[in-house]
Amino acid sequence: MRHIHFMNLRTLDLNLLVVFDALMRERHVTRAAAAIGLSQPAFSNALTRLRARLGDELFIRTPDGMKPTAWAIELSGPISAALHDIQTALNGAHFDPRTSAHRITVATPDYAAMTLFPKLIVALQDQAPGIVLQTITPSQHWGEYLDTQRADMALLNWPNPPERFSSQMLFQEDWVCVMRQDHPLAAGTFSLDQFSAVNHLLVSPQGDRRNWVDDALARHARTRHIAYTMPAYGMAPMILGTTDFVLTCPASVAKVCYEYGGLSVIDCPLKPPDKMQSIHMVWHTKLGNHPVHRWFRALLQDVSAVELINDH
Repeated sequence: MRHIHFMNLRTLDLNLLVVFDALMRERHVTRAAAAIGLSQPAFSNALTRLRARLGDELFIRTPDGMKPTAWAIELSGPISAALHDIQTALNGAHFDPRTSAHRITVATPDYAAMTLFPKLIVALQDQAPGIVLQTITPSQHWGEYLDTQRADMALLNWPNPPERFSSQMLFQEDWVCVMRQDHPLAAGTFSLDQFSAVNHLLVSPQGDRRNWVDDALARHARTRHIAYTMPAYGMAPMILGTTDFVLTCPASVAKVCYEYGGLSVIDCPLKPPDKMQSIHMVWHTKLGNHPVHRWFRALLQDVSAVELINDH
């Protein structure tokens, strides 16, 4: 591991650490420059200076963006924490959502976003019109996104994350089945034999060809035919409305599908091992007392509570 000597640190332009932190979050020079209000040439110049000062390439250009070196990853946690501590100290009690221009990035599967974010965005426009909200959907390594603060928070089923993260449940919900209104099974409850005999639509962000439904069917010596697999729920209402496919999904997704029109929601004849699908907001403990994050977490809780009340 390289070490920065005390004299080098004294002469280091600390603004370069802001450049480092932005690129660690964005992994893209143009987006990182825009995030901190620099032109791309100025940002690239600052990155060149930082590389020379630290004696490391720090970020390697790849087809997928700027990949951090091993040392950059090692530096990212302490640098990000220090910058957040400074920002928190400067903001202190002066945070005012009505005038704030903070940017908040939430890592979330699409179904949590489609359930909560329409009402969340309305609340933000009303209470904090200057705050910029971004959602991303990592394919994996959710913890890395929180460690490097590419995401300020994650929404997912993660009730017991590692100790460096805090977790709070927003809501729990059942799994149900969605199909078009004139589907042969839409009349009411149906048997496992009927369920396993129809064509199924599977949503799998990682591209897996099975989920807990297939494991549950296997315990009953049954299988199902998955006719179509897709990575997100967004197109599900349109596909279900024009096919005989059945989608097994969280109740919040079913509600959105139902509101799309022409679809029916039926109780699922199977139950997952955990009985209920839960969504937790997860954040790094070093952001626990950050005034912006405290306010945003409270707002998200309020929106979740209203959504649950409206569902019952």
